[in-house]
Amino acid sequence: MPRTLLSDDGVTRRYQVTNGSGQFIGFDEEHVPTLEEANGATLRDRAQQALAANATYLAIGAPNNAQVVAQVARLTRECSGIIRLLLGVLDSTDGT
Repeated sequence: MPRTLLSDDGVTRRYQVTNGSGQFIGFDEEHVPTLEEANGATLRDRAQQALAANATYLAIGAPNNAQVVAQVARLTRECSGIIRLLLGVLDSTDGT
């Protein structure tokens, strides 16, 4: 169903919705995420990906030095992301 943007005040987007024939059906609104909300979602997504990356690392029987160094860097970024989420410091995703 086609939607036409009617307004965007930075908090809410309002659309006019029509069917395939162009007949008016109604209105649709969606929330515009703040920077903090978007960063929080990004950090939660990264945390989900971290679970898989950590499982992959743990499956390595005897990691070589390069793998260990890469894992320490990854864990540092992951911890920074978790700390940002825990403290609600969501102004940035730097270092995560």
